[in-house]
Amino acid sequence: MKKLYISEMLLLSQKEKKAKRVSFDKHRTLIYGKNHTGKSSLIKSIYRTFGAEPILNSKFKNANVASLVKFELDGDKFQILRDGKRFSIYDSNGVNLGIFDSVTKELGPFLSKLFDFNPLFQSQNSGFIVPPPAYLLLPYYVDQDESWSKSWSSFKSLQQIKSYRNQCIFYHSGIRPNKYYETKKEIDIYLKAIEETDKEQKLTGKILEDVKNKLSQTNFNINIDEFKKEITALLTELESLKKKEESLKSDLHDLYHLKASYDAQINIVKQAVLESHKDLEFASEKLPEVIGCPTCGAEYENSFAERFEIAQDEQKSKDLLLELKKEVKEIEDKIEFENKKLNSTLSEVNKIDKILQEKKGNLKLKDVIESSGKNQIKSIFTDRYDALHKTLVENTLEKEKLEKKLKEFESKKRKDEIVGYYRTKLTSFLKKLDVHSLTEDEYKPITSKIESKETGSSRPRALIAYYFTFFHLMKKFSSSTYFPLIVDSPNQQDQDVEHIDKIMKFIQENQPKDSQLILGLAETYGVDFKCKTITLTEKYSLLQKSEYDNVHEEMISKLSELWE
Repeated sequence: MKKLYISEMLLLSQKEKKAKRVSFDKHRTLIYGKNHTGKSSLIKSIYRTFGAEPILNSKFKNANVASLVKFELDGDKFQILRDGKRFSIYDSNGVNLGIFDSVTKELGPFLSKLFDFNPLFQSQNSGFIVPPPAYLLLPYYVDQDESWSKSWSSFKSLQQIKSYRNQCIFYHSGIRPNKYYETKKEIDIYLKAIEETDKEQKLTGKILEDVKNKLSQTNFNINIDEFKKEITALLTELESLKKKEESLKSDLHDLYHLKASYDAQINIVKQAVLESHKDLEFASEKLPEVIGCPTCGAEYENSFAERFEIAQDEQKSKDLLLELKKEVKEIEDKIEFENKKLNSTLSEVNKIDKILQEKKGNLKLKDVIESSGKNQIKSIFTDRYDALHKTLVENTLEKEKLEKKLKEFESKKRKDEIVGYYRTKLTSFLKKLDVHSLTEDEYKPITSKIESKETGSSRPRALIAYYFTFFHLMKKFSSSTYFPLIVDSPNQQDQDVEHIDKIMKFIQENQPKDSQLILGLAETYGVDFKCKTITLTEKYSLLQKSEYDNVHEEMISKLSELWE
């Protein structure tokens, strides 16, 4: 179990230009002041800084107070800062470990790891969750208002956890320690795995049953080895046809490509013939015998020689066109021939079907091959089904081991030890505080509500006995970090002098060993608590202007970093 000690707290209101610095003794600190001097606001600020929400005085709340708590956790020093709804945490070297905007989703999980606070409480809406810090701090704080009329109720919004009081009692008493919840979490993982495996196994089993049913529809006892020759022939034929088909397709591709090239050439030559014919016609009929150049003025003869040369170009193009058409015809003949060969090859595919349709008695080779495939599928699903069954058995055995381990945490012997310690302590403390009206049967269950069994001036004393019982019970059995014990204004219900004296001495003498106690009092009634005392004197002004500069200087850099 880790132990936490608070060393110092700084409060700063930039709005009012006021501040307060308070140092705490590692063993015991008395916060002393008359009513309205800020004892409760100071104490509540500690819990507020850790993410809990006590009910604050409206004047103090309106001051927009930022708070910094310095604490020591098993020898390591930390600081936690809160301003508004934002938090940050620093280690001993001043390194910022994180900035958090949400208590439940961000700060809570971080502090849960830091403080070994790992229960899983059932929430009202979201299943099981690691609860926020308020549920860790709750049993360590006896506030001046709610705690003296109703136990385990010092913070707001506690109802978000279903039956939060009982869940907190089972955890903090040690009946259900961290390992209980860790084991429960492991069980939940196995339960989920078992559920998923079971679903897959059922689906696999259904598919397997369908395959078996389809196999049962084909009645034969012929071994596939009897069809070895046919299968070999089938594979050989398929391979041959595949190669032949690919070769023919390749040849046809080349021929079609060549034909396309020739078609393009023919179009070019046709265009050339047309252009040559137009040139000859123009030279013969349109142009005069002598042609003048419009640029240089020179004159040229429109002679027969030039016109004959044009005619010769036209004839050459026609000759070329004729040759190209002959070659295209040859290519088209080849394409037709190759297509016939391809069609012939494709028709040979029918031979495969004939082979598959060959019978041995009433059985087709195709049936045997399909049956072989189905048997292979059956084998695959059978293997998967068996593997899932094995996984299911293994996970179930592991779950049962963990359930056995979980039962050990809830074993009658262990629970009896814890509950027995609770009853013995409470009985002893009730006697020390002069509470005799309660019978053991009335507080026998560890979840008993002491406040409902007592009335009048004896109720606060019964509650002090109950709270201190839990202080000792947690010290002995709890698995999370042990926090400082804070008791605010224990003199309730106008106790007579004798009982006030008993209360003060009880608190002084029954503080658990190696614990830190912060006690808020308006009167000491002559009892010397032999501890550091912080005296508050000014009414309605816990924060002081005189302390502002010093506190502001220390906090401002962290506040700036918090809001960057």
